[in-house]
Amino acid sequence: MAKGKYIVHHCGHCDRDARMELIGSAENQPDRSWYRCTRCRHVSLINLEELKREIEVAKKKLERTDAADYEPGKTYRVGEAIFHTDWDDIGKIISKERTSGGGSAIVVSFERLGERRLLENVAIDPEPQE
Repeated sequence: MAKGKYIVHHCGHCDRDARMELIGSAENQPDRSWYRCTRCRHVSLINLEELKREIEVAKKKLERTDAADYEPGKTYRVGEAIFHTDWDDIGKIISKERTSGGGSAIVVSFERLGERRLLENVAIDPEPQE
Protein backbone atom coordinates (compact mmCIF):
# COMPACT_ATOMS: atom_id res chain seq x y z
CA MET A 1 0.00 0.00 0.00
CA ALA A 2 1.72 3.16 -1.17
CA LYS A 3 1.51 6.28 0.87
CA GLY A 4 -1.04 8.56 -0.70
CA LYS A 5 -2.42 11.88 0.35
CA TYR A 6 -5.72 10.32 1.54
CA ILE A 7 -6.86 6.99 2.99
CA VAL A 8 -10.22 5.77 4.28
CA HIS A 9 -9.93 4.76 7.93
CA HIS A 10 -12.11 4.53 11.04
CA CYS A 11 -11.89 7.75 13.05
CA GLY A 12 -12.13 6.98 16.75
CA HIS A 13 -13.19 10.53 17.55
CA CYS A 14 -16.26 10.87 15.30
CA ASP A 15 -16.75 7.05 15.30
CA ARG A 16 -17.13 6.76 11.50
CA ASP A 17 -15.17 5.51 8.54
CA ALA A 18 -13.85 8.76 7.13
CA ARG A 19 -11.36 10.08 4.62
CA MET A 20 -8.06 10.80 6.39
CA GLU A 21 -5.55 13.32 5.05
CA LEU A 22 -1.80 12.68 5.38
CA ILE A 23 -0.21 15.47 7.39
CA GLY A 24 3.27 14.08 8.07
CA SER A 25 5.46 11.24 9.23
CA ALA A 26 6.23 10.46 12.86
CA GLU A 27 9.70 11.08 14.24
CA ASN A 28 11.58 7.92 15.26
CA GLN A 29 8.74 5.79 13.80
CA PRO A 30 9.26 5.43 10.03
CA ASP A 31 6.40 2.90 9.68
CA ARG A 32 3.77 5.32 11.07
CA SER A 33 2.29 8.54 9.77
CA TRP A 34 -0.01 11.25 11.09
CA TYR A 35 -3.43 11.50 9.43
CA ARG A 36 -6.22 14.05 10.02
CA CYS A 37 -9.91 13.16 9.74
CA THR A 38 -11.50 15.42 7.11
CA ARG A 39 -14.82 15.36 9.03
CA CYS A 40 -13.86 16.25 12.60
CA ARG A 41 -10.19 17.30 12.11
CA HIS A 42 -9.01 14.78 14.77
CA VAL A 43 -5.41 13.61 14.24
CA SER A 44 -4.38 9.92 14.47
CA LEU A 45 -1.07 8.08 14.23
CA ILE A 46 -1.62 5.20 11.77
CA ASN A 47 0.63 2.27 10.89
CA LEU A 48 0.01 1.64 7.17
CA GLU A 49 1.68 -1.79 7.15
CA GLU A 50 -0.59 -2.98 9.96
CA LEU A 51 -3.59 -1.51 8.15
CA LYS A 52 -2.60 -3.39 4.99
CA ARG A 53 -2.38 -6.70 6.92
CA GLU A 54 -5.84 -6.11 8.44
CA ILE A 55 -7.31 -5.50 4.97
CA GLU A 56 -5.75 -8.72 3.62
CA VAL A 57 -7.16 -10.76 6.52
CA ALA A 58 -10.61 -9.22 6.01
CA LYS A 59 -10.53 -10.11 2.29
CA LYS A 60 -9.61 -13.74 2.98
CA LYS A 61 -12.40 -16.08 1.88
CA LEU A 62 -14.10 -17.86 4.76
CA GLU A 63 -13.94 -21.65 4.63
CA ARG A 64 -16.73 -23.93 5.87
CA THR A 65 -14.22 -26.13 7.70
CA ASP A 66 -12.97 -23.14 9.75
CA ALA A 67 -16.47 -22.07 10.84
CA ALA A 68 -18.43 -23.27 13.87
CA ASP A 69 -22.10 -24.19 13.44
CA TYR A 70 -24.39 -21.50 14.86
CA GLU A 71 -26.42 -22.51 17.90
CA PRO A 72 -28.32 -19.94 20.01
CA GLY A 73 -27.16 -21.59 23.24
CA LYS A 74 -23.44 -21.03 22.56
CA THR A 75 -21.26 -18.02 23.30
CA TYR A 76 -19.10 -16.56 20.50
CA ARG A 77 -16.13 -14.19 20.11
CA VAL A 78 -15.76 -11.20 17.80
CA GLY A 79 -13.84 -12.28 14.69
CA GLU A 80 -15.02 -15.88 14.86
CA ALA A 81 -16.48 -17.48 11.72
CA ILE A 82 -19.86 -19.20 11.99
CA PHE A 83 -22.04 -21.24 9.63
CA HIS A 84 -25.83 -20.90 9.80
CA THR A 85 -27.27 -24.26 8.72
CA ASP A 86 -30.82 -22.99 8.03
CA TRP A 87 -29.58 -20.21 5.74
CA ASP A 88 -26.65 -22.25 4.31
CA ASP A 89 -24.36 -19.23 4.65
CA ILE A 90 -21.07 -18.51 6.35
CA GLY A 91 -20.21 -15.27 8.13
CA LYS A 92 -17.84 -13.50 10.48
CA ILE A 93 -18.86 -12.01 13.83
CA ILE A 94 -18.15 -8.27 13.73
CA SER A 95 -19.56 -7.15 17.10
CA LYS A 96 -21.65 -8.03 20.15
CA GLU A 97 -24.70 -6.19 21.48
CA ARG A 98 -27.13 -6.25 24.38
CA THR A 99 -30.78 -6.84 23.50
CA SER A 100 -33.61 -4.78 24.99
CA GLY A 101 -34.51 -7.74 27.19
CA GLY A 102 -30.99 -7.88 28.66
CA GLY A 103 -29.86 -10.81 26.54
CA SER A 104 -26.84 -11.01 24.30
CA ALA A 105 -26.71 -10.84 20.50
CA ILE A 106 -23.98 -11.10 17.90
CA VAL A 107 -23.78 -9.07 14.70
CA VAL A 108 -22.65 -11.31 11.86
CA SER A 109 -21.58 -10.26 8.37
CA PHE A 110 -22.67 -13.12 6.10
CA GLU A 111 -21.26 -13.59 2.60
CA ARG A 112 -24.65 -13.75 0.83
CA LEU A 113 -27.15 -12.35 3.34
CA GLY A 114 -25.19 -9.34 4.55
CA GLU A 115 -25.33 -8.16 8.15
CA ARG A 116 -27.66 -10.00 10.57
CA ARG A 117 -28.20 -9.98 14.35
CA LEU A 118 -28.42 -13.38 16.06
CA LEU A 119 -29.05 -14.34 19.68
CA GLU A 120 -26.33 -16.02 21.70
CA ASN A 121 -26.13 -17.67 25.11
CA VAL A 122 -29.89 -18.36 25.19
CA ALA A 123 -31.18 -20.94 27.66
CA ILE A 124 -33.08 -23.49 25.62
CA ASP A 125 -35.84 -25.37 27.46
CA PRO A 126 -35.84 -29.10 26.89
CA GLU A 127 -38.95 -30.43 25.18
CA PRO A 128 -41.74 -31.25 27.66
CA GLN A 129 -42.05 -34.89 28.64
CA GLU A 130 -45.50 -36.49 28.37
